[in-house]
Amino acid sequence: MGQGEGEGGQVVELILKHFGTLRDPRVARTRRHALLNVLVMALCGVIAGADGWKQLALFARTRARWFATFLEIPHGVPSADTFRRVFCALRPQAFEACFRSWVQEMAQTLREEVVAVDGKSVRGALGKALAGSPLHLVHVWATQQRLLLAQAAVQGAPGEVKAIPELLALLDLKGAVVTVDANGCTAQVAQAVVQAQADYVLCLKGNRGPLYAYVQDLFAPVREGQARARVDSHSRSEEEGHGRHEVRSAWAVALKLEACPKSASTWPKLKTAVMMRRERTQGGKTQVQWHYYLTSLPPKARKLARIIRTHWGVENGLHWSLDVCLGEDSRRIRDHNGAQNFALLSRMALTALRRESTEKPGVPSRRKLAGWDNDYLLRVLMAVFTDL
Repeated sequence: MGQGEGEGGQVVELILKHFGTLRDPRVARTRRHALLNVLVMALCGVIAGADGWKQLALFARTRARWFATFLEIPHGVPSADTFRRVFCALRPQAFEACFRSWVQEMAQTLREEVVAVDGKSVRGALGKALAGSPLHLVHVWATQQRLLLAQAAVQGAPGEVKAIPELLALLDLKGAVVTVDANGCTAQVAQAVVQAQADYVLCLKGNRGPLYAYVQDLFAPVREGQARARVDSHSRSEEEGHGRHEVRSAWAVALKLEACPKSASTWPKLKTAVMMRRERTQGGKTQVQWHYYLTSLPPKARKLARIIRTHWGVENGLHWSLDVCLGEDSRRIRDHNGAQNFALLSRMALTALRRESTEKPGVPSRRKLAGWDNDYLLRVLMAVFTDL
C-alpha cells in the first residue's frame, strides 16, 4: 500500500497540511528519504519511547513493514545518521512555525484562560553554539487546556526578555490572562500582552529597582501587621495533603499612578499591585515566602490569587512531564538545532499522548503501549490530527 491509503494515510495527509511547508535542508541528490517520511517516523518513534537518533533508527527498522502500509519508502527506512543530519540541519524557527499552526487549529478559545509563560533548561543538551550552556527554551502554556502554544530557544534566562514579546505577537491571545515570572516582568512584555488584547499578571522582583521598592513600601504596613493597613481586598486559603499544610494569603491594592515611580508610566493599563504570602509546614518545619505582582486586572485578591497559583501548572503539566515521562533532562544531543528540534518532537509527542483518552493509564503507560501496539500508536496520532 502507498501513501494516502487507510487511516495511516489520512494522518499523513493531515501532517502534510501543517508541516508540508518545511523546506528540506538537504541537497536534492542526497535525499533518499522524503522529509515528510523522516518527520512521521521520528514523531512515531518519540511517542513510542525512542530517545535519540540511534533509537529512532532502531524503531523505524522494527516498524518498516507497518510504515510501508501508508508511506512510500522505496529505499527502506532512514539510518541514525539520516535522522541526525535532517534534524540538525532543519531550521528550528520554521519547524516551530509549523508547530504553532498545528496547535492553534487544535486549541479552543483562550478567553479568560490563564496562559503561563515560563522558561525551562534542557540540561542534558549542550550545543557548541551555546558554549556549553544548557539549551534554554521559553514556553507559552495554556493552563486549562494543558496545551503548549509556542516555544523558542533563548540564550539563558536573560534572553527571555526579548523572546517573550516576539512569541506573544505570534498568538491569538484575545481575552486571556498572561502570567510571567520575574525574568519577563518588563514594560515591554506588558505592552506585548496589551497589544494582544489580553491582561497580564507579572511577578515583580528586585530587578525592577524603584518600582519594586515602591510596592514593597506600599505593603509594608500589611507585613508589619498594622491594623489600619490600606488594602482593597484580601483572601486566604488553606490546603493540607501529602504531609504538608499550606496557607496562602493575598492582598491587592489599586495603584495611583501619580504616586508611583516614573517608570510605572511606561506600563500600559497598570492597575493593581498584589502581595502573596505562602506559609508551608512540612516535617515540623515552616517556611514563609513573600511575592509581589503587577497586573492590569482590578484589585480582586481571590481571583488574582487563583491566577497566580494557576501559573505554576506549567511546571507540573509540562516541565515535570517532559523530564519524568519523556526523560528530557537526561537526553544527550550536542548540536543546538538537533537538540531544539528533538525537544519540539517531544512536545508534539506529549500533546498526542495526552489527547488520546481511550486508555486510562498515564503518559508513561500510554507511551509503552504505543511502543508495543501499532494500532494504539495510530490511535494516538489520530487523536491529534483527525480532530482538526
